[in-house]
Amino acid sequence: MSQRIAILGAGPIGLEAALYASQLGYKVEIFEQGEVGANMLDWGHVRLFTPFKMNHSSLGVISLKRESSNWQEPDPEGYLTSREFVDSYLVPMSKLSALKNIINTGMKIISMGRENILKGELISDPARTSYPFRILTENSAGHEQVHTADIVIDSTGVYNNPNWLGEGGIPAPGELKSKPFIDYQMPDVYGKDRSKFASKKSLVLGAGYSAATVVCDFQNLIREEPETSLIWAIRGSRPEPIPLIQDDPLPSRAGLTNQANSISRDAGESIQFRNNTTVDSIHYSENKETFSVGLKSDAQVEKIEVDRVIATVGYGPDNSIYRELQIHECYASRGPMKLAAALSGASATDCLAQESAGADTLKNPEPNFFIIGNKSYGRNPTFLIRMGLSQIVEIFSLISGDEKLNLYQTESEGAIA
Repeated sequence: MSQRIAILGAGPIGLEAALYASQLGYKVEIFEQGEVGANMLDWGHVRLFTPFKMNHSSLGVISLKRESSNWQEPDPEGYLTSREFVDSYLVPMSKLSALKNIINTGMKIISMGRENILKGELISDPARTSYPFRILTENSAGHEQVHTADIVIDSTGVYNNPNWLGEGGIPAPGELKSKPFIDYQMPDVYGKDRSKFASKKSLVLGAGYSAATVVCDFQNLIREEPETSLIWAIRGSRPEPIPLIQDDPLPSRAGLTNQANSISRDAGESIQFRNNTTVDSIHYSENKETFSVGLKSDAQVEKIEVDRVIATVGYGPDNSIYRELQIHECYASRGPMKLAAALSGASATDCLAQESAGADTLKNPEPNFFIIGNKSYGRNPTFLIRMGLSQIVEIFSLISGDEKLNLYQTESEGAIA
């Protein structure tokens, strides 16, 4: 009997993994909490740093060309927005004959375990494979159901699990109650969410590319809506918040870095920039529809009042769903330990210079359980889709026992993307 594979998440890596597994004859089922590409659609207005040719497999494109004469392949050199990528590639892929009947959307993963054994039994023992995985799900109507599988591939990503604002990575006082009113994702400030921020005072927290994207959108909004104002606060001491990559091979990333750093240098009345700043407290008043935020700098706390708070302070993996499995996690990044160690020891400073860490780094003490995609990097922000494609090849070489198995080479003379 063919092994049953449960794939968690219908994003780019989940769909690519499902297509790969289906081509090999495995019985596959996908579980997705939202819709196809849901995480990417949450920031659908944002343009990807990498061109389309780096964000798909040869198997995916060839399958679409074979099955759909109407499918229009995006320009390989083109830089799509996240929504364009979902609409032009992920959604058509989800409708392929191999995938269209195996995707369960609106299906949240609650927890996983194994039949008849507990987490602390048969420790690191291959005999655990004799006991199928039990996966508890809940659909949009609240109905719970248990599914079983021989192999589980977790590609749920990290975007739905944002970090907290408070010092030390814990919630700031008042944050738990204020959470429903805080934007933890990247709002479309200059587009569909414009009315929420125009002529309002906002606070953006974070020093990564997500924060930079939001701040640059605010600059565009302020030019057209001069009553709009922004405070941009970062925890670090850098005078320019976004590190510059010398001779950056990705022009859109270089442009974003330069624009965001220019905003921080030229900050004035409309946009204030503060480094060495953390959130000491945050409280939302539903009556006033404003936040009272305590900003701490040099041991001094200043209380400010703002209309909106955007917390672009990073994301991390949700490990609660596999708490009852034997997963060896990194104590710092919360990614799988072997991969985290390899990433930590890598010398490359640019994510484009990454090389695969090898199939062995994707193994866990829990046999036949694999974490791939963005989630496999934990809190490390350097993941690229092409690395996830390499992971797909590697885990199926492990599952099949064939070290040379590579469907992407078979399909396009060695090209992964």
